[in-house]
Formats: sequence, C-alpha cells, structure tokens
Amino acid sequence: MPPKHPTTSPAMSPSVAKKTRKSLTHEVNLDIIHRHKRGEKTNTIAHHHGLTLSSVSTLFKSSDSKFQGL
Repeated sequence: MPPKHPTTSPAMSPSVAKKTRKSLTHEVNLDIIHRHKRGEKTNTIAHHHGLTLSSVSTLFKSSDSKFQGL
C-alpha cells in the first residue's frame, strides 16, 4: 500500500515556518473590550491589533467571566 502523503509535501518542507501562539497582555485585552463596548466593529478591532476575527470574538465571549468589574 503506498503512503498517503508524498514525502515532499509543503508541510514537511523546512522553509515553511510553524505559527506560534500569541499571548495578549492584560492592557490589550482591556482595549479590545472597551472598543467593543463603544460599538467599534469586530473586524476593525482585529485588524488594529493584528489578530484574527475569531480570536477577538472569542475574547468577547469569554470577557463576561474575566472582566466583570469593568
């Protein structure tokens, strides 16, 4: 049975860098939450901070428990 993937696949290439996780500071989290509360669009906030739309949306969803005292 032949292998499922060729050995020269792009994922195995040394020139393809693996993405690293980006941790956000507390100040950046607060800025994102405040911008959202002011009514700024999610896409604008994500672009400003260099994040994906899903990362910003996830932060909004989890902000209820993290930042209740704001």
